[in-house]
Amino acid sequence: MTEALARALSLDEEGRPAEALALGWQALEQSPGDEDSKQLVVGLLQRQPSLATAERGEDIARLVGDPAVDPILMAPAGWQSLLAGGALLADPEALAPSLERSGLALRLLAETHVTILAAELALTRLRRWLLLSERWRDFPGLVTALVAQAGHNGGAWPFDDEEKARLDRDPDLPIAAAFRPRRPAVRGATAFADAVTREVADQYRSWPYPTWSRVPAIRPTTLQAAIEKLDGGRPSNLPVAAEVLVAGCGTGREAALTALRFPEAKVTAIDISETSLAYAEVRCRALGLDRIDFRLLDLHRVDELGKEFDFITSSGVLHHLPDPEAGWAKLAAVLKPGGAMHVMVYSKIGRLKVRAAQSLVADLRGGPVDDELLRSVRRRLIDKAPSLMLASGDFFTLAGIHDLLLHPREDAFDVPRIVRALDSLELELLAFDLPTPAARARYRRDHPDDPDFRDVLAWAALEKAQPFLFSGMYKFWCRKRRR
Repeated sequence: MTEALARALSLDEEGRPAEALALGWQALEQSPGDEDSKQLVVGLLQRQPSLATAERGEDIARLVGDPAVDPILMAPAGWQSLLAGGALLADPEALAPSLERSGLALRLLAETHVTILAAELALTRLRRWLLLSERWRDFPGLVTALVAQAGHNGGAWPFDDEEKARLDRDPDLPIAAAFRPRRPAVRGATAFADAVTREVADQYRSWPYPTWSRVPAIRPTTLQAAIEKLDGGRPSNLPVAAEVLVAGCGTGREAALTALRFPEAKVTAIDISETSLAYAEVRCRALGLDRIDFRLLDLHRVDELGKEFDFITSSGVLHHLPDPEAGWAKLAAVLKPGGAMHVMVYSKIGRLKVRAAQSLVADLRGGPVDDELLRSVRRRLIDKAPSLMLASGDFFTLAGIHDLLLHPREDAFDVPRIVRALDSLELELLAFDLPTPAARARYRRDHPDDPDFRDVLAWAALEKAQPFLFSGMYKFWCRKRRR
């Protein structure tokens, strides 16, 4: 580790991101192939995109296109860099040739969905001008990138009646797909017994979630080593060739990350959406991950797999079940004694902004959902209260906005509820995750007697002091007690 990188990591933990980023860039310039320096810079820009400058545009473009970097992590910083340089402030007639020549803008549009509202609004105005002026023919690179962008966001950007009339008049225009991308074929219609499960399955068949293109480089390890690191080095007795279950794998991103992290494990991934599973298999095959065993299966029937697991991961699934604790119990029943589980569930406190946003679109809820309704939900929030949603990447795709605001079932947790569930399921807390290095360092300073992050009372107090610390989800590790 270089001196610059070591100091940058320390500054990040001290909550001094601007200074940490300056040294991170320095470390990356000294060793362009160093993954630790790269991940530090990416992490800082992900958490603090406002630190991106126009002068770093070429460096950011390289990171966006780096196969070892998930482009969605760099999208906010990339667009912030272009905004900082004034590149998006021009009128459409001047902006179009500028973006046609911008490697950063074209790469960002092509690689992943836009996650900065100011950039989306500028690009939406540009797209409108290209269509209605018929000037789209003059900017083939830009139009190709806008078509790719619509594929990433699912057609989330609103368009008005004049644009709609033009598209209806000639739906085969090359630029038309920048407004109405081709939807994935809806696959299957398995008749699940529970009404809530049927509704949830229908949602993810039509809007598979999340959308993703690639995953970041993962340093491979073993399940054994990962759990022992969480447990202060104590032996876990877990096998290297572990049996791993991804419960509710969606479009496969978590399954891919798990398989890359534990390359010697045998990974099974289950979901209730045939469309999502098809998406997952295509994406994972592109990463060379043919060994993941994808199955169409309701997790309430996980015992039908006929095996027990050394590790189960479930991200954002339990809070969408008819009875979260009952579904969690089904997973715990197939977890081997001493086996570990990584769970991610909504926080009641962390979802307060989402609740406020849902109240603003309450009159749009309850009826049939289609793409136009989802665009209307986004338009309402952009007009009335954009600040409620700016921190959520889900706001910027159709599948994401459906999952975020119009999901048919949501049952969020608080810390006492998690503790009760752990006790009833004979699970012991291994550690809870904090979202940033600075938050982790601060916790260690405030709670030196809890180096393993297991004090649930401190966890609850921390959330009360910082209500949106877990605005993503609670993320924690637990283990099944040995009998």
